[in-house]
Amino acid sequence: MKKAVVIGGGFAGCTITLILKQKGFDVTLVEGSPVLGGGCRTFFYHGHPYTEGPHHLLINIDEMYVWEFLDKFVKLRELKHHTLTYVSQDSRFYTYPIHQDEIVEMPDKEKIYKEIDHRCNVKESKNFEEYWINSIGQTLYEKFIKTYSLKMWGIKNNKEIDEFAYSPKGATIKTGSKQCFEGKKIIGYPLRLDGYNSYFDMCVEGCKVIYNVFINKFDLENKRVWAANQWISGDVIINTSSPDGVFDYCFGELRYIGRDFLKIILPVKRIIPEPYFYLHYPGEEENYTRIVEYKLLTGYESLDTLIGIEFPSFKNKLYPYPIRSEIEKAEKYIKLFPKNTYSIGRMGKYKYDNMSEVIKDCLNLKDSI
Repeated sequence: MKKAVVIGGGFAGCTITLILKQKGFDVTLVEGSPVLGGGCRTFFYHGHPYTEGPHHLLINIDEMYVWEFLDKFVKLRELKHHTLTYVSQDSRFYTYPIHQDEIVEMPDKEKIYKEIDHRCNVKESKNFEEYWINSIGQTLYEKFIKTYSLKMWGIKNNKEIDEFAYSPKGATIKTGSKQCFEGKKIIGYPLRLDGYNSYFDMCVEGCKVIYNVFINKFDLENKRVWAANQWISGDVIINTSSPDGVFDYCFGELRYIGRDFLKIILPVKRIIPEPYFYLHYPGEEENYTRIVEYKLLTGYESLDTLIGIEFPSFKNKLYPYPIRSEIEKAEKYIKLFPKNTYSIGRMGKYKYDNMSEVIKDCLNLKDSI
C-alpha cells in the first residue's frame, strides 16, 4: 500500500486526506493543534456554536459539484447573504454591496452622482485604491472601502495592494435585489450545529493523526518530514502550511495578517435585523472590522445570542496578502516542491480562497496523485 503524509489538518488537509484514503493510500496527518478543522472548526461557548470568523461556503453557480461533494458527508442548507456597513460619516447603516437606491438617502448624494458620472475605466487601475475610485468614485470609496481595507490588512496606504480585483462582492454599484452574490454564487452552511466537525472526523477515519506536533524539518527530496522525534515518510507529501517555512524562508518570510476574536453573549433573541448576517465597520473610530451573529449562520435556537467581534491582528496567520511581490515570492517557493509533493489550501497556495475553492483544488489534484 502506498503511503502519504499530509501536513496540517484544516479544511484542505482533511479533504485531501479523504481523497487519498479513497485512492487506497495509508495516510498520516500531522496537525499542530489538538483538533482538526483549523479556523473552520466549530466550538461551543455556553452552548452557542461558533467558528473563528464566519465560514459559510460560497460556491459558483456553475460548479455545484462542489456542493454535491460536501453534501454527501455533511448536509448543507442554502443561505441568503445580506450585509450591513456602518458609515460613520453619515452616522447610519447602509447595505453592502453599495446599492443604487440608498445613494439618494446620503447627505452628499449630489457629489456622489457627479463622481459616478465621471468614473474612469477600471482597467486602467494600477492598485486597489485606483480600482475602487474608478469603480464607485472618491466619496463612496472613502465611506465604504478605504479605512476598512487599511484596517483589514494593517497597512498605511491602499496603493500597497496591487492585486486589487479580488473582491468577491465586486466593485459595481448594485441595483435590484440587495442580496450579496445573487446570480453568481450559492451560499451554504451545514445543518448540524457542530458545523463541519463531523466531516473533519470522517475524513481521517482509519488514518493515523498526530496532534499537537509541528514539523521540525522537511526533506522533500526523500519524501519525509521530521516531527515528534521521528522521520515520517511517504510516497506522496501534501503540505497545507505556509510554503516559506517548508524551505527555511530562503526567499524571505511571506506576509500574513490574522484576527483576534471577542465573543459576547447578549440577553436578546436576535440583535442583527433580518435578513442581515454581518455588520461591517469601515470607520476610523472602531478598531474592529466586523461583527457576526453566529446563530444566524448555525441555526442555533436560544433566548440569548452570541456575537463575535473581529480585530485585525498579527498574532496569527489567516489571510495572505493580495500584493504581487508577496504572491510572486510564494510562487517561487511552490516551484521548489519536487515531484509527488504538493502545496495546497489557503496557506499552502498563498491565496485568499473560500473553502469551495479548496475543495475544488483537492478534487482537481485527485487525478494527479
